[in-house]
Amino acid sequence: MNVVQLGPLLLNLDLLISILSAFVTFLVIKMRLYRLNIEGIIAEKYSRAMMIGFFTWKLSFILFDPVSVIQYPMSLLYFDGGDRGIGLAFVTSLAYVGFRTRKDHTSLTLNLDLASAGWIAGSSMYQLLFLFMGTSNMLFHILHLLLNGMLAFCLYTSNRATLGMEKMSPCWIWYSIGMVGIFFVRESKSFIIAGFTKEQAVYIIIFLLALGFSNRLGQKKSKEAQ
Repeated sequence: MNVVQLGPLLLNLDLLISILSAFVTFLVIKMRLYRLNIEGIIAEKYSRAMMIGFFTWKLSFILFDPVSVIQYPMSLLYFDGGDRGIGLAFVTSLAYVGFRTRKDHTSLTLNLDLASAGWIAGSSMYQLLFLFMGTSNMLFHILHLLLNGMLAFCLYTSNRATLGMEKMSPCWIWYSIGMVGIFFVRESKSFIIAGFTKEQAVYIIIFLLALGFSNRLGQKKSKEAQ
């Protein structure tokens, strides 16, 4: 665990970086909604989803190691649910966004547009902060930032205000391939499935989903052309 001392307090540095990155994510989603001239109430959906994800990740330590929490309650300030907590946080946040999306009747395309903008901003801030701190995995952080820049260029440099699946799918296909590749240069890897890390497994799933969307759009256009 990386910590920074502020007077008598020891602060979890990873936690501080995650909070700052989440704040940047929210700001960029707000800016994107303003660019699209859409009501800001949708931003509240994502801010709540991030809060739910954060507290799920942080408090899942109680679920995975209740004995330590009972013996040392202050451990909640310094520890979290780790990788399992991140997975649980992702699922709960995604479920909340899905539930709210059904209620506000926003399109899948709009939600993916906002999620893409938020991901690019938040993950870039996360990588930048670790890069400036001079930690290990310098090459990985640089490559991650380059891929984020390429994804942003691919998605948001057109004159069209809104994105369509026909534009997002190819961008995410190539981005996912790149992300799978750069995790091979990351230090301290732990392989879990067929020589791939858990992060690579996630990007392979994203690649398959994007490829599926792309193929579906291609088949739809072929039918319309007939």
